[in-house]
Amino acid sequence: MLRLENVHSYYRKIHALKGISLHVKEKSICCLIGANGAGKSTTLMAISGIQNIREGNITLKGDLINKMPPEEIVRRGVVQVPEGRRIFPDLTVKENLVLGAYLHRDKKKIKDLMGRSFALFPILKERRGQSGGTLSGGEQQMLAIGRALMASPRLLLLDEPSLGLAPLIVEQIMTIIGRIREEGLTVLLVEQNANAALELGDYGYVIETGRVVLEGQSCDMLNNPKVKEAYLG
Repeated sequence: MLRLENVHSYYRKIHALKGISLHVKEKSICCLIGANGAGKSTTLMAISGIQNIREGNITLKGDLINKMPPEEIVRRGVVQVPEGRRIFPDLTVKENLVLGAYLHRDKKKIKDLMGRSFALFPILKERRGQSGGTLSGGEQQMLAIGRALMASPRLLLLDEPSLGLAPLIVEQIMTIIGRIREEGLTVLLVEQNANAALELGDYGYVIETGRVVLEGQSCDMLNNPKVKEAYLG
């Protein structure tokens, strides 16, 4: 579904991505794992069109998207949940969700999408009149994912969804990501929590200093001694 081929990107003189190549299959969960500063978030930003690339190609269903503006990439079905959630704290839960549906004009469609988000995250329905900033960290992450789903994505980019959350909440979030995949959505998951990501995912890539250094089926990577030593503890 999504392919990156020899992608290079820079922050001024800093060579952030050094020939990244990866393939995300449709209706799968693909994991990117690695340490802080490895280039994981930069990869997602490049896919979203926010971070420019200097070399290489990014294609979605065979169509070149790396020369498209971010809003067109969203229209093509690529939606990102950024690190840190970035909800609108002064808006209600419902208002945050409605903003996620800005591509849609059909009120029934928006209502149906909101119902889907509430079905996935029942706590959001209970909190729908509350300001986003009053939610717990886990609830804010649920809201960020729910808001992204309001755009009817084909490919969901998740950047560190477990960051700063208690283990029980991480388990809940990962379970919901699995349900989203079961509904037919493709997921590219960036995580430092390599155990949680690989147990959930189908395929994984390890990124170090802007390069893919290892890839394979998630079950194989969980048992790989190098991955165990570096990322699984």
